[in-house]
Amino acid sequence: MSYLEISRIVTLVASIAITIGLYHQALKIWQTKSAKDFTWTLIVALIFNEFAWLNYGFALSEWPIILIGFANVPAVIIAGVGYAKYRG
Repeated sequence: MSYLEISRIVTLVASIAITIGLYHQALKIWQTKSAKDFTWTLIVALIFNEFAWLNYGFALSEWPIILIGFANVPAVIIAGVGYAKYRG
């Protein structure tokens, strides 16, 4: 197995982990009705990050990057709307 293949696997596993964490945090905002630990800076950074990764995935034609990017967009939207509604 080449370094590139190993790197792709590690990146995919890390991306899945961050996606799970992002959804967990977004849902926690709605469950607790509190977003006191979030800031607009974080929300903007998350949005920018997801679109940057989507762009990168399309540029490389790497389906795992594209798939994870699309999977994260709803979580960022849920977190952003929750922050707007429940910010402390």
